[in-house]
Amino acid sequence: MKRIILIPVLLSVAFCVGCNNNQAKLDALKAQYGPAYKQYSNDCLAINGSGATAMMGGAPSKPPTPEAEAAHNKKCAEESKNVTALEQQISALQQK
Repeated sequence: MKRIILIPVLLSVAFCVGCNNNQAKLDALKAQYGPAYKQYSNDCLAINGSGATAMMGGAPSKPPTPEAEAAHNKKCAEESKNVTALEQQISALQQK
């Protein structure tokens, strides 16, 4: 009789431990995602108004050098890859 009761209890404890583990992983990923997306948004998605500001002030705007533009594009690609990976991991954990 004790074995019959013990098996469901052990299974429910194991299930709850697994749920808590997934929730902890999800919370950690969301904590990483917030700052990563904010950084990506500020660096790569925000409209740079410096050209418009310079034009309104009468100063000609300087286009970025090809090297600076390439470095910016590389940085944005890396940040985008990181944010996308975090989004995919979060989505996979939420579907479990």
